[in-house]
Amino acid sequence: MSDRANLIYRYDGSLPGLLCCVFESCRTGRLPLDIWEEGEPSTSLAPELTIPADREEAAQVWRKLRQLSHEAARWTEVAFLSGAEDKALALHDFLCEAFRRGRGIAGYLGDPVVARAFQLQRQVHNEAHLLLEFLRFEERQGVLAARIEPKAFVLPLMGGHFAARFPGETFLIHDVAHGAVLLHQRGRMEIQPLEDLVLAAPSPGEEQFQELWRRYYDTIAIQERLNPKCRMNHCPKRFWNHMLEMPGARPPKRLEGPSSQGEKLPVKGRPLLSRAAGQ
Repeated sequence: MSDRANLIYRYDGSLPGLLCCVFESCRTGRLPLDIWEEGEPSTSLAPELTIPADREEAAQVWRKLRQLSHEAARWTEVAFLSGAEDKALALHDFLCEAFRRGRGIAGYLGDPVVARAFQLQRQVHNEAHLLLEFLRFEERQGVLAARIEPKAFVLPLMGGHFAARFPGETFLIHDVAHGAVLLHQRGRMEIQPLEDLVLAAPSPGEEQFQELWRRYYDTIAIQERLNPKCRMNHCPKRFWNHMLEMPGARPPKRLEGPSSQGEKLPVKGRPLLSRAAGQ
């Protein structure tokens, strides 16, 4: 990697915005000390340069990357969903290194820049994989609803899995940590920003099924073989709040809201769905 300039990049927090930072670095031949989102508090005395998101520049960088390596492009898409503080600079450096080395960049795992990009995308994939197993839906007047609090923004990696398994169901997954919701209805799916989710109260039947599940889980447990550390290795404790069978899980909330009888999901937010789930 080239020597870094005494400069901080500011970008809009989007992937196209980050691609424009890469465009700027390739154009000028200088690498920034760090890359911060707009509005993020300044922690350096270094001068700052705001990089505007330009659609044409971003598209040019993305086309070049895909021509170079589809695998590297996929790493970039997935790693950008990470919640790691260094993801912007790490991916910026990875793309600059990809353009310097050329084809086969994904094979240079001995390079710390490439290794960091690989690590970021693997962490995101791992978190999405775990949540596919540990997510718990509950039925709210015809809608299957679930809450998650992931470190990474994994909703884009989860929607296809559940859409394929519940193609005829109306369901939603609320990402509390990132203020977003994945909505699926009539074969169409969309991710929308949503801080607060208001749902109709669970029916007595749903509460009864939840209690039966807890009782079944407790009944099959073998207390003499209980190993909390091993359990947390396979199911991290940060997931437990939304798994009704786990110790310390929050009891089901009776959130009052509009009913889903008919045409709309019982969610207060933006207009619903605009994309086919299989696209």
